[in-house]
Amino acid sequence: MKYKRQSRIAKIIQEQPIKTHDQLVEILDREGIKVTQATVSRDIKELGLIKTPSPDGSVYAMPPAAKGHSEAAVRSFAETIIEVSCAMHTVVIKTYPGMAQAMCAFIDERMSADFVGSIAGDDTILIIAHDPERAEQFVKKLRSMFK
Repeated sequence: MKYKRQSRIAKIIQEQPIKTHDQLVEILDREGIKVTQATVSRDIKELGLIKTPSPDGSVYAMPPAAKGHSEAAVRSFAETIIEVSCAMHTVVIKTYPGMAQAMCAFIDERMSADFVGSIAGDDTILIIAHDPERAEQFVKKLRSMFK
């Protein structure tokens, strides 16, 4: 449940401006995910979310790639991966249901120079590498990063 909730939080902050924990609690509650403000606070910390300026005031966002890998975010996302493999120039990442899109956004933000493009479903991410060798290198990089 934690992974699904955190995935949903990551998606929510990408879809709309979120200023407070209470806003997230209300949105999650409307979607049938019952949480407390304290749980949302922990999720925000684990995901490594930051407050960024916007025209409407400060809102939550994923941390920029320039800030490096948030250790807590990497650890949190590592727990969502079930399997990483490659076939030719395509890397396939299997996640728990509901986590692929957040995981894909995380990978895109931090490692997009390593591949041509990516697409995510509910529990599967497809990453297209430049060639089969780079796909294998990318799989090794993912496995070491998300051990």
